[in-house]
Amino acid sequence: MSIPTSIPRVVWLRALGLALVAGLLAPKLVLGADNQPSAHNPCFDRAGLWPADVKKTAYYKQKWEPARLLVWGRKGDFIGSVKDAANWLENGKPAQQGPDEKTDVLFPDVEGKLKVSGPGGWPTRGGISVRHLTLGRGVQVLLANMTVTGNIWVRQGFIWNNQDIIEIYWKGDGDVFARNDGKRVAMKQPAIRKLNGASVETVGPWECDDGLNVYSGKLIIGPDSSWWTGDRHLNTVCSRGSLILMSGAVLQTYVEMTRWWDLEVFGELLAGTPDRPLEKDAVFPLSFKSRGRLQFQGKSYGDDRDSGLMLRPKARMAVYSADPAKARLVFRQWRKEGSRDPPAGHQKVQIMLLGNTELNGVVFDDFDLGGIEMGDPAVRSQWKNVFFGKNNAGTPDALFKRAGVVSPERNEWEGEQRQADRKAGGKS
Repeated sequence: MSIPTSIPRVVWLRALGLALVAGLLAPKLVLGADNQPSAHNPCFDRAGLWPADVKKTAYYKQKWEPARLLVWGRKGDFIGSVKDAANWLENGKPAQQGPDEKTDVLFPDVEGKLKVSGPGGWPTRGGISVRHLTLGRGVQVLLANMTVTGNIWVRQGFIWNNQDIIEIYWKGDGDVFARNDGKRVAMKQPAIRKLNGASVETVGPWECDDGLNVYSGKLIIGPDSSWWTGDRHLNTVCSRGSLILMSGAVLQTYVEMTRWWDLEVFGELLAGTPDRPLEKDAVFPLSFKSRGRLQFQGKSYGDDRDSGLMLRPKARMAVYSADPAKARLVFRQWRKEGSRDPPAGHQKVQIMLLGNTELNGVVFDDFDLGGIEMGDPAVRSQWKNVFFGKNNAGTPDALFKRAGVVSPERNEWEGEQRQADRKAGGKS
């Protein structure tokens, strides 16, 4: 390479050196990244990549029509609207249209780091609506919300800090997966609004800082996967919703939620399903409830209506197990992540079972006297394979009592759900 005679040699070499360094440090799109397993190309048959029962899942059986694939095309940090077609590549060329709910979107892996952000603070960052969504290694995406009608795949190394993506809305009538290969991803208040009984099944660890709302359809916590909820809002399964824990699944708050309910159910809470019964324990750790025993800003908070689980009168809870003596739904006290032991003091927990319960394979541990409140305690005589841990406050009979007066149902959840169904133009 010759040095232009019009430029002093020292200046030219310095500029060349800076350019080379910049090229080494800048994020670089990984060639062939779109041929890796992704939300739009799951590679279900690749050995060791998916849970052993993947062929039984609804998302495996789901068929998808061909769609446009948009690949993020900018190589440097970006602030602006991610909806603009100028930011995307389609078939290796500049896209003519931006993404929508019928488009598959890929943020490919990068070498180094790449930040993509909507403008302003988190309330004004804007959002994106897509079908399948893949979030690659080294990428950080900051948006107010995402609406997804297809699969989500968060690859190992994607940078997801607290509330980078505030909310994810799962919509549509397709059965989908939400896979996370890295650390827990933290949203603020996600919502499941699937139509016609469709499902979202998680693979890996997921988290929400505020409330989790299953308005319609199914949220399935997949085998050996987890969902961690926050403590600032209620977690609710509405009357048209189902929350299902599969083998080895864990559902719990990431901090101990000492008032309200860890989970309020108007619809269904299931452990296993008839075609995918539990093959090992699914675990639902419950928070200790203050019930007026703790102080906040000089005042007692919480009351006797607080419990770890509220199963409303029209709700249903059932356990489907391949071996009810060994593969069970386990209720026990909350543990800090990674700890086998409950917090110091070993305080006891409570649940309210006012709805229909079909239990065959269940464990109750760490429960208070009268900690299992039921509309009719005699119903437990119909349960099978019921086990009691060594840390309960009394004998099995002493753990049950008839429920007293409870707080009214939160009808605003149902009203919001009906409004969302009408807006979506379908039945859930």
